This record gives sequence, structure tokens and C-alpha cells, in this order.
Amino acid sequence: MILARRSLLLGGSALSLAALSACRATEENSGSATGNTSAQPTAGDEFPVTIAHKFGETTITKRPERIVLVGLVEQDMLLALGIVPVAVTEWLMGAKDEIYPWARPLLNGKPAPVVLSTADGIQIGKIAGLKPDLILGNYAGVTSAEYAKLSKIAPTVAQPKEFLDYGVSWDANALIVAKAVGQSAKGKKIVADTRKQIKDAAAAHPEFKGKSCAVTSAYEGIYIYGPQDPRTRLMSDLGFVFPDKFKDIGGGKEFGGSISAERTREVDFQAAVWVSSEAEVNKATGGLWKQTEASKKGRAVYIPYATKQGELTTTYSVAFSFLTPLSIPYLLKSLVPQLAAAVDSDPATKVPGPKPYSA
Repeated sequence: MILARRSLLLGGSALSLAALSACRATEENSGSATGNTSAQPTAGDEFPVTIAHKFGETTITKRPERIVLVGLVEQDMLLALGIVPVAVTEWLMGAKDEIYPWARPLLNGKPAPVVLSTADGIQIGKIAGLKPDLILGNYAGVTSAEYAKLSKIAPTVAQPKEFLDYGVSWDANALIVAKAVGQSAKGKKIVADTRKQIKDAAAAHPEFKGKSCAVTSAYEGIYIYGPQDPRTRLMSDLGFVFPDKFKDIGGGKEFGGSISAERTREVDFQAAVWVSSEAEVNKATGGLWKQTEASKKGRAVYIPYATKQGELTTTYSVAFSFLTPLSIPYLLKSLVPQLAAAVDSDPATKVPGPKPYSA
């Protein structure tokens, strides 16, 4: 089920919410396909440019002006480059238009993009009606059949072949987007600045180095996000080590996989990041999580996704799952102090909550 798989990128608790959001997105955006021709000519790469991906190579002959996204997060990098896409693909729906606080000012008063529903897969017909001149799907799971159909509409860039579906790293994604719109130099600068912030955070917390950590979710027992998940990569960049026993989780074909609740003790890491609430974890594990040292010593960071828990909780969890050059600076302000409190193994040290977004 496509919707379930994309929702699992966030966490099992988001499944029903995503289904409701799919309906809402379809209703709110039907008939609202206004043109956002916002890719203004700037100095940059010479066209044509050719980009390799899972299904071969795509050549973009001229600077695109109407960009549709079937990837889930590419809007942030486009906005960072001064481009408003014509359409984005729904995923988290913490904002009805999938534009979040760190990116919204970059709309610069232009209409928000149309949101494409994923309830029945990629909306090929609706995309055709938007008349794009470029379709981007880097952080995606585009199939060969979908790619063939999309390519007949406009030049289409699918997920990179060197990554699993939904496994492209945030920086590789950003650089591909920049190249596709002829702004490689600016893209490299944005990526370098973001990498430096991550590197500086790691340097400021040498206690992270070498400690075991995994991102997990209370789904079908315990879902473990594998080494190729972007969130896992972020933990590694901060100095943590992904547990070797789970290096093959997902069988090399998926971004993660589940283990039974009976195996809860196997996720007794030195730092555990749950894309679920503590209550959800305890329920999913039948109380076994409470018995682990990680739980007893406060080594866990909980980043649940649930709109009923408030705008702040939702915004923060979106930032953790989006992982773009725009969301990462905000994410680090909360995540790093949380991890620092978790790894000291002192149950008296309370893991702080997330900080509100501020520009």
C-alpha cells in the first residue's frame, strides 16, 4: 500500500492521520491548479544538464519554469533557491500545503503550491494538467511504470540509483535539485553551510561519538530505520554509531524493518530516538520497554507525530522527518540538547522538550 509505505517514513502512528489528510488535500486543492511560474532566470549552470537516476539519465534542455514534485521534501531546497514549485506531493500534512515555518517566508507572497494526493498513487492525470516542464522525485519511490508515464509529460528525475527508495541523503537530494534548476554553485554553498552546522554540533558534543543509537517507531512491534534512512545518517553525522546487529534490517531493499515486541531488549541502546510517544512505545512493547536500561536511565528521545499534541510537537516532528537545509538548523536547536540529556544516563536529567521555531 503506497500510502502506508510513505506514512511509515514518519512512523506507524501517522497511518490513519495520513489517510485523513489525503482526503483533505484532495478536497482543498481540487480545481486550484494555478500556475506558479516562479523559476526566474539567474546566473548559474549552462543548459542542457543531465542527471543520472534509477531509471537512466534525464536531460533538462532549458531552465525549468513549472516544476512539479513527486518527491516528498524537495520543495524546501527549491524555495531556498528562490523557486516556488507548481505542485508538491502530500506526506506529513502538518501544514495543509506542505510548506512549513522554515520555508514559508520564502514564498515571498506567491501562492502556495498545489498539493498532490497519494491516496491512489501518483496523480499522473493531474500532473499532466499542470503542464510542468520538470518533474522531480528524488526522495521518492517512483516505479518504472510511473516513470515511463511521467517522462511523457515532462523531463523527470527519479530517485538516485545509488540509494534505496526513500533513502537519498538530505545533501545529495539538495545538490540534485540545485543542478536540475541550474544553480549548482548556490546549492553547494547551502549544503556546505548546513553540513558545517551539523559538524559543529558534533564537535560541541564529543560524548556522542561511538555511542549506539537507532531511530525507531512503535509499529508492528518495533520498526527500526536502517542505515540508509536520512534520519539514521544524521545520527551518524552527529557521532553516533548504528547498531551493527541491525545493519541489514530491511534486507537491503527497504529503508528499515520491524522486529517483534518480544525483542525489545535488543533496542536497549545508549541513545534511542523514537518517532512515537513514550505511551505508544510502552503499549506496542507490552511494557517491555519500561524494563530496559535505556528507559530506566532516560536515554530516550521521543519525537511523536500527532496533531492533537499541539502545533509545536507536530512542527518539530516534521522537521526531524523532512531533513532539508531549511529544517535542519531548527531541528538541531532542539535535538542536540535532547540527545545530550539522554546520553548522560542519569535518570534525573530530564530530556527537554522541543523549542518553538524562530527564524
